[in-house]
Amino acid sequence: MNRAAQIAWWVDQVEAARTAVGTAAQTRRQPRGFGVLEEEPSRRAARVAPLPKAAPADQVIRGQTITGGRDEERSRLLPASSAGGGSQGGAARPATQAPIAGGLSGGGQGAVGRARQLAAGYQPAVIKVLSYARGVTRVTKTGQYVQREDVPLETHDGRVLADGEAVADEVKAWSANFSKRAESQDVGAVRLTLHGVKDTAEGRASYEKAIAAGFAGHRYAYRLDATSSGELEVRLVVALAGPAKERFRVREERVGNQEHGFTRKRFDMASEGKIKDRIHAATGLAAQAIGVSPGMTNHGRNGVTCRLNRLVEHGAAIDDRGKRVTNVADARLAAREWGPSLRSQSVRDTMHLMLSAKAGTDAEALTRTARAFLHDKFADHKFMFGIHVDKEAAGHIHVHAVIALKSESGQKLHPGPETFREWREVYAQHAQAEGLRIVATSARERASSQSYGPKDKAIVDAADRPRPAREARDRAYAADPANRRLIDNARQRIAVARSNPIRLPISPPDRKVVNESVLAWRAAAAEQPANRQAKDMLERLLLAQAVGGILQAIGKRVEHLTKEDAAMAITSEQMAKDLRVMNETVSRTSDLLDGQTKQQFRETSARYLETLANRIDLQRVQERAIQQLSRAEVEAIAGVDADRLVARAQEVRTQERRETALAERLADRALNAERGQEAHTAMDPMSQRELRAERGGVAGSQQSAASEAREAAAAVDSARMIAEHPGQTIPAALVQTDALAKLRAEQERIAQELEAAKGDTQSIKGQRQR
Repeated sequence: MNRAAQIAWWVDQVEAARTAVGTAAQTRRQPRGFGVLEEEPSRRAARVAPLPKAAPADQVIRGQTITGGRDEERSRLLPASSAGGGSQGGAARPATQAPIAGGLSGGGQGAVGRARQLAAGYQPAVIKVLSYARGVTRVTKTGQYVQREDVPLETHDGRVLADGEAVADEVKAWSANFSKRAESQDVGAVRLTLHGVKDTAEGRASYEKAIAAGFAGHRYAYRLDATSSGELEVRLVVALAGPAKERFRVREERVGNQEHGFTRKRFDMASEGKIKDRIHAATGLAAQAIGVSPGMTNHGRNGVTCRLNRLVEHGAAIDDRGKRVTNVADARLAAREWGPSLRSQSVRDTMHLMLSAKAGTDAEALTRTARAFLHDKFADHKFMFGIHVDKEAAGHIHVHAVIALKSESGQKLHPGPETFREWREVYAQHAQAEGLRIVATSARERASSQSYGPKDKAIVDAADRPRPAREARDRAYAADPANRRLIDNARQRIAVARSNPIRLPISPPDRKVVNESVLAWRAAAAEQPANRQAKDMLERLLLAQAVGGILQAIGKRVEHLTKEDAAMAITSEQMAKDLRVMNETVSRTSDLLDGQTKQQFRETSARYLETLANRIDLQRVQERAIQQLSRAEVEAIAGVDADRLVARAQEVRTQERRETALAERLADRALNAERGQEAHTAMDPMSQRELRAERGGVAGSQQSAASEAREAAAAVDSARMIAEHPGQTIPAALVQTDALAKLRAEQERIAQELEAAKGDTQSIKGQRQR
């Protein structure tokens, strides 16, 4: 295919996608009854066959659900279509019994069947894991939370737990099967010494090289101290998990005999060998001159906070990204940043599962559905469950279940995406057997965005509606500037989930599901021309299909243009033509979108277009055969990137100043509240506890205000430097916020691309000279 044919193919692809988007938008703007979907009279005659009336539950489940006898309960008959969970002891279903309709099979009609059921008013099956718990105390609290407001809990063997004491006794009976394994070691204190290295500028530089090399790929923070002998040593807090599957492991060993010896910690041989080899390669020091000794280890983000607090007690620390850690607030922020890299593994004894249904659903039928589902999928596990209708005014009712993860046969549950898919299907099967209009479907089939998690809801609830028993602590939590971003992000995720923007399918699996769903809903809409839900869903999916297709086409084209292929040389002018076509397509498509969908499309497309724009500038450099780039040429090549970096730096500066002012106001407000509390001479024990909590909030607020002031000063300096020299990377010492870290990373990326371009042009020049 020659160049002209390639461009023609690309224009045809974009034009076809844009036409599809325009058709969907035009249909949406037309009055009801005059849409494109109703212009096919040949399909109007087809109608959805009425769904068969479900048999009573006692006929499907074959007798009473709860018999009071555990062995008899295990051996009850269940339909074969919902088997395969934990019901190993169940007998086979007689051939004369009809299978339960529904589930992901859509009543045996696949995606078309599910579309018909949703169009007929069925609700999607919703199953969520709210939390996991470890140990008797946490599991008991989870069970008592489910039992709140005197909701009776039913157990796996048919007993009813009427109060919190009964729940506690039940959990104690479960605890014999709880895990005895310890939680993962995620973070540890480390002392590093380079024997013979003095407290000089060269010595400090050697230590910095050793730290960066020895713990490369791990999150860490360090404090460099001078000893009385004039040498140096460094105290570190290190995340034990590193790149790929690497994890430093700390062992305990006995020194001396049982009577007079002692126990000490040390890295295992593999971990210590890696650290010393890397330091040797970076500094040239022999392994015998390198001392690396681990100290206490901790688990999870709380462990990071604890270790960092201990580290900064005797002086400020610097982390692996150049940020200073000086106080409790800094330690908490660092713990949040380190969290994803810890690869923490918590011990789990129980799972808190929720089955949800819309308001107006028959509560008794939902209870029977939950009972059948739990006995079907968790027949070899202990569990307790109860139904809550207190949220019906908010639009839903739900069943809570606490399930022991380890079965009586010793198998442990590890639910994944396929597990939840199967659970939704079985839940829908049992629901339809009870006459409930519930069908198992997936968010991808409806182009729906992911829902928010229970943690987001808990964060917002604690900030907006302090709990009576913890009112002072919740108020201090919400007033702490260090928690403001966390709370705002949780609010944003909840708002986005409730608005349910269109999920744009970009990956091949997502596009496959959406394409199948479009065909299914097109059939449902043709069979039911007057069904508004079918029409709206088809329009939604057509828009997702078209816009996702545009993004996929742009991504493939950019990948083709930017890859290194000596057999097919593409000039900067040819790239620029494609870029103009892409920009026009993105602009026209954006006009048809709104809200979060529009933002998602623009952010995704912008990444592709920026990549191509940078490649065009670098290609022009290669074509000019430039051997060396001056600073002015670097900034010229950065082009739009330079302007964007300057604008973003200004935004960071403004935001940091705003946050500093807010942090100072919150600190003053907290201090005034503390003084107001102290003004009351007679305080009861509850008020005294609240006063102590307020004092903690005051200290945290003051520390956060000081931290915000430092970050604002760094942002001002960074904005000034970037405005003067966009191509010059800002110093690591100024990188004190995530936003500044991203700016610096962007500058480094541009510099690497320019360096690569420089190497390419030198190679080209050399070839021409030969």
